[in-house]
Formats: sequence, structure tokens, C-alpha cells
Amino acid sequence: RERSRKMDDILREAEGLLHSGVKEMMLLGQNVNSYGTGTQDSFPKLLRALDALGVPRIRFMTSHPKDLSDELIDAMATSPHICSHLHLPVQSGNNEILSAMNRRYTREQYLDKVQKLRSAMPEIGLTTDIIVAFPGETEAQFEDTLRLVSEVGYDAAFTFIYSKREGTAAAKMEDQVPREVSGERLNRLLAEVEASTKRAHLQMIGKTELVLVEALSKRDATQVSGKGRRNITVTLDGTETDIGQIVPVRITSAAVNTLRAERTK
Repeated sequence: RERSRKMDDILREAEGLLHSGVKEMMLLGQNVNSYGTGTQDSFPKLLRALDALGVPRIRFMTSHPKDLSDELIDAMATSPHICSHLHLPVQSGNNEILSAMNRRYTREQYLDKVQKLRSAMPEIGLTTDIIVAFPGETEAQFEDTLRLVSEVGYDAAFTFIYSKREGTAAAKMEDQVPREVSGERLNRLLAEVEASTKRAHLQMIGKTELVLVEALSKRDATQVSGKGRRNITVTLDGTETDIGQIVPVRITSAAVNTLRAERTK
């Protein structure tokens, strides 16, 4: 059963963290969209309140596609301290499989949410979760998922092979996908995700970012790394004194897992 912390509680804690020098705060919930259900509070209201406090960077996860509201999208787009990244688990790109998973949205509804997000925030980075080889998944249904990955253009995806969990409805389903088929599908999905990530990263070359420096490079003491607002790892020249600082940069090159940048100031 979901329970929501009182907003005043969260704001007090955030204010204390802000005064202690914290630069980034993560709001975590199984489904943050449900925050405040049955009360006068809501997740968009909480985000706006945290933004008004002046928290330098605000992130959150996870957001269920079925109830990602226009109000939440507007709060993200109009609150300057909210990072331009959203983890939006799709699980499958096929309507029959989504229904069998009891996801309560369709492929078309999911893509409509993506279109609204990109219209409001053209530079937003999207990540997702995907399961392959759900019981009964056909080759054609799996290919729907591949096409959705290409259409959305994810920055990254967490990918999994379905595994039977006793006590769940799916565990009792017939047509469990053979292991050799599920492994082959996962490899094809990983290749599609990698291609999507490469395209997304290449599009960032030449653009400016704000990077929260997190650590010295383990390979080169003259390099530091951190996360941009899209939650992509960025490396740049720096020293230990940069750790914990938010640094303006310009992206100069891209790899699958990281971006390379130079300071703009």
C-alpha cells in the first residue's frame, strides 16, 4: 500500500539539506505520480515548492506512464531547477503484451506522453525499462518493441529477460519463451538501445550543459566526471577541488556511455 510523506516534512528536510550545501536532491518512490493521493498535495505541487526553495538540482524516479499528467509535464518544463531527464518505464512496445502485463496503457498512449514531453522540453533525456520474452511474446510483438525504442530515441534503457516469479499471474501463463529465444532477443534489443544511445549522444555535441562534478577519474588524475542535467556521465579537465561544484561546459565528443566536454567559463 502506498503512503505519502507530508509535504511540509519533505520541505523541511530539503531546506536543511540545502543549508548544509547539498547541490542535488533525488525524490524516490515506486510511482511518484501517486504522491499525495487522497490529500490536497500532489507531486507537481511538491516539485514546484522544492524549485521555489532554490534547490540547485532536483531529480525524481520512478514515474508510471499511465498517470503521467499534463500538470507534471508543465511543472517539469517551467521549474528551472528540475533536471531535464525522466525515467519512464515502457516494459514492452506491443499492446497485447502491455495488456498481459497489466500496465494499463497502450503503445499509442505512451508515445503520446513522449510527444508531450518533447514538445514541452525539446532537450529532455528519456530512459526506460524493457522486459523481453514475457510469456507468449511472439517475434512480431518483440519487433514492436524494437521499433518503439528507435522511435522514442532513449538515452539509455535497463533491459531484462522475463524470469518466472512464483505466485504471479505471469508464472502460470502458457507459452513461456524458450531460453535460447529470449537470449537472442535480449541481444537484439541491446544493439537497438546502443544505437539509440549513440544517436542521442551525438546530437549533444556542440551543446552546453551544467555538470555536477562527482569524482576524479580513476584513469587520469587531471580528469573529473559528473552528471549533466540529462543524467549522462560527462568527463572534463579538472581537479579534486571541482568535486561538488556545478560546472558549465560545452560537449565536444560522444561515446556510448559518456560525453566529453570543455569548460565554457
